[in-house]
Amino acid sequence: MSQGVTDIQRWIDEKPKSRGFCVIGKGKSVHLSRGNDEGLCGKMMISAGSRYVDSTDVLDYNPCRTCWKIMERESAELEKAGNMAAKLKLSEVRGDVRIGSATGSGGVPHAIKETTDKGNVPYCSAKLKNPLRSWGPALEQNPELELCAGCSKHVPTGPVNVSATNIEIPGLGRTVPATVITPVDADTTEEKTEKDAMAAKATMLKEAQDKAAEEIRADIERLASLNGEGKPESVAEMRESIKKAINAINGTGAAAIKAKLRAEADKVEKEAKKAKADKDKADKVASKAVEVKGTQDFTKVEGVPDRITAAAEKVKEVAAQKFARGKEVAEAIFDIRTHILDKDEDPDLAARSDQAKKAAAAVYDAVLAGLPEEGTDDTADIIRGAIGDIKKDVRNAMTDVVVSYVRALDQDTPETLEERKRFAKAIEAHPDLKPSEAIFKHYEDAGKALPTQTRAEIAKANREKKALERKKVEEAVKAGELSEEEAEATLSGGGEEQKTPKEIRAAYIKRMTNSWKKHVKEIKALEDAEEQEEALDELTALLTVLRKEIKG
Repeated sequence: MSQGVTDIQRWIDEKPKSRGFCVIGKGKSVHLSRGNDEGLCGKMMISAGSRYVDSTDVLDYNPCRTCWKIMERESAELEKAGNMAAKLKLSEVRGDVRIGSATGSGGVPHAIKETTDKGNVPYCSAKLKNPLRSWGPALEQNPELELCAGCSKHVPTGPVNVSATNIEIPGLGRTVPATVITPVDADTTEEKTEKDAMAAKATMLKEAQDKAAEEIRADIERLASLNGEGKPESVAEMRESIKKAINAINGTGAAAIKAKLRAEADKVEKEAKKAKADKDKADKVASKAVEVKGTQDFTKVEGVPDRITAAAEKVKEVAAQKFARGKEVAEAIFDIRTHILDKDEDPDLAARSDQAKKAAAAVYDAVLAGLPEEGTDDTADIIRGAIGDIKKDVRNAMTDVVVSYVRALDQDTPETLEERKRFAKAIEAHPDLKPSEAIFKHYEDAGKALPTQTRAEIAKANREKKALERKKVEEAVKAGELSEEEAEATLSGGGEEQKTPKEIRAAYIKRMTNSWKKHVKEIKALEDAEEQEEALDELTALLTVLRKEIKG
């Protein structure tokens, strides 16, 4: 039992404090409980003999495997949450603690334990791929660097004494100067033990931490005011006071509280500085007499309105020409489609087959292949840059080309009679229909439906549908069946079925899941275990932020 306490102390310490061990009925297993007369495994403490037991009780029982699995999962989640809480800066680490990294000078800093074990051992539980190499004591490192989150939870903090001494080199009869860094009050083992006990008693409880944080936040608000008032000396004093007050917070969760307060102070000061800079800029502009020059209203300039009308007509003309040019190219590409057969041995009018798509791509490839190298001919560069727009124009015009082509097959001319032979199978299958109707139905029945209306016809149908809907809504308003607000909401919805919040959320979760799967795959591909751990911390931190935003 006592060994089990060590393994699950993190879970036991989590609120509520009523968490602990229990025995259920006459069973020979030790269960874990949240103090609600129920084991984590779901078994209720209703049988005779059920009782809570102390972690020091010596019982020849086996732990309940289900309870332990649930506890280990929750414990791992708690540890991740703790790792996300905050990272200490090296300036906050006790100066004599050695700092090092497993990936050189640019790697994540870890705090190194002073042990007799072989090699350097970090304070955190991270499994490092490479050996941990020491940089030296924290006092001699860049104070702004952030320590590993795991080490930040366990590393010693506090002041140190720094003194100079001479070290004799054995066998040479020479000495060299050296710096000695010792923790304050670390004189003897007995004194240290006694002072550690006193320090433990002085550790802040949650109430004291909350009170200190409240006072610091009040100072942070005052810091913003001082920045706005333009008092640099007072700002410097207040900033130093806030820094000392934050560093003085200790106890469980202190690292997270201090990190949050620092972030709040930095944010408030930056916002105050920006607000002051904006105000100074606005005051400077307002202090100058601004003389308004140039045209103030283009509609009142003689000749400009007429020129705008003429330019608009020119835009319409160019747009019409542009569509006509796109339609010409679309007809040429569609003519290629009529000669390519799909898997049903029908002309591939919708370009669903791979060969039809490749044939269209070959058209544009032939254009580019015949051009001189980029930058050597202006006309060639213009053609090269216009290919994308031409493809878009062709796609827009292709609907009209398909519809016009099929409808034209209803005409009894020598050309159309010859062209109908390509669709003999469709026409023979529906002898009671016109050729165009037979072709449209044949393609629809085969699962490769063709457009049956031109773009103009589709737009007209949509306008008529909306007009009819508006008329019905107006009649419903007159009859008192709908309010003005309901009518406006109905019309603004465009007649489309609105998705429920659950449906919208499901679609969003699906997109996010696909994105996360891709990101997880990229993380697994990282060779450095430490980089994988950092990436995992970043993703887990997002969940904490999300939970906080939703719960408020």
